[in-house]
Amino acid sequence: MKRWLAMSAAGVLGLLLAACGSSAASPAELSKNPELTGKPVVIGVQTPHNGPSAYPQSTYGAQAAAYYINHELGGINGRPIKLDICKGDGSPETAINCANGFVASDTPVLFDAYDATSIGPMVPVMQSASIPIVGLLAGQGVAESQPLPTSFYFSGPLETSALGMVTILDKLGKTNAALAVTEAPSSHTYVDELVKPMGEKLGVNVTAVYTEVTDINFTTLAATELAKNPDVAGLIALPEDGCTDLIEALRQQGYEGTIFAGSCSQFISELPSEASTGAIIQPRLWVPLAKKHAPPKVQQELTAFADSMTAVGYEDELSARSLYSFAGVVNLARILQGIDGEITNETVADAMMKVKNFDTFAGPKVTCDGKQWPGKPGACSHKAIFFEVQPDGSLKPTGGDGFIELDPTLLNDS
Repeated sequence: MKRWLAMSAAGVLGLLLAACGSSAASPAELSKNPELTGKPVVIGVQTPHNGPSAYPQSTYGAQAAAYYINHELGGINGRPIKLDICKGDGSPETAINCANGFVASDTPVLFDAYDATSIGPMVPVMQSASIPIVGLLAGQGVAESQPLPTSFYFSGPLETSALGMVTILDKLGKTNAALAVTEAPSSHTYVDELVKPMGEKLGVNVTAVYTEVTDINFTTLAATELAKNPDVAGLIALPEDGCTDLIEALRQQGYEGTIFAGSCSQFISELPSEASTGAIIQPRLWVPLAKKHAPPKVQQELTAFADSMTAVGYEDELSARSLYSFAGVVNLARILQGIDGEITNETVADAMMKVKNFDTFAGPKVTCDGKQWPGKPGACSHKAIFFEVQPDGSLKPTGGDGFIELDPTLLNDS
């Protein structure tokens, strides 16, 4: 896998520390900065780490963010940040146990590391304890649909992905897409209530090919998509390894058309150039492979992300998922730095509701006033970004030079 090797002195030190001794230090140990001696600011983090729809990269990114905050940002006003991570497994029972644990520990804020299956059941518990939920993006619309200050997501709501996907396919002149997605109730809701109705409005027929994520036969999955005679094949959402295997299977079966790869990115370095070139990527942020086409500020931020991931031993996990967690936790930390006084659930909620034109990490400026997306008070943005894979493996924005405005009114009556 391609690695980003630009390293800060702190990153090199992290690697040296990890290499010492008979066993490597944990990310939590590596994130500690002995110069920060105050009482730790503990943030709850919910990640989709285990189970059939696991994305452990979400955990890795949050751990790297703690390292970056403590070593590069000076912690939270001189206090170290510490993560209380609960690893979801897709079951509501585990989700409720995680929520109860956060309430019992009196965490002032819960960071949602894009856990699509856990946050929904957790919302009533967190609301009852008045603990705000903060994330980069939500995997389901339960939290962000509730009134403020239930949740705050730095990118647009779930609908952003649906509206953005069919919008970019329409702009590319595509009319028939067959796309794989993980088998889950939330996936059916997403496709049936958002993707299909929006696609119909724009003249784009989207067929979802549902699949369990354990023991996938990618040859069969690719053949099922191609049987629909699509002018766009690929996926709505799969784990990173599944993205790579499906795209490889599509190309091996002779498909030469457009690949839509959702927010996946690792396939670009894992497959030959001819297999990945031209694929469309829909992340929520500027990603490492787009660095050469990004503004200088974003280039610096992506270097910091890569350095921090390397420092905690995850240099091979520079995916969109890990970046989302990293960026979201860093955004949250920067906002917490502005709290004058004790950091509690009340002061965090107040600080989040005051976010206006906030310049996010590798993302757009956002405002968390509850008015950015109709019916989604928790969404802080209505912008999107799309990339096309270039022959050299880089990602270049499609149809512009960065984030574009989406029109949420197009979702009316969807």
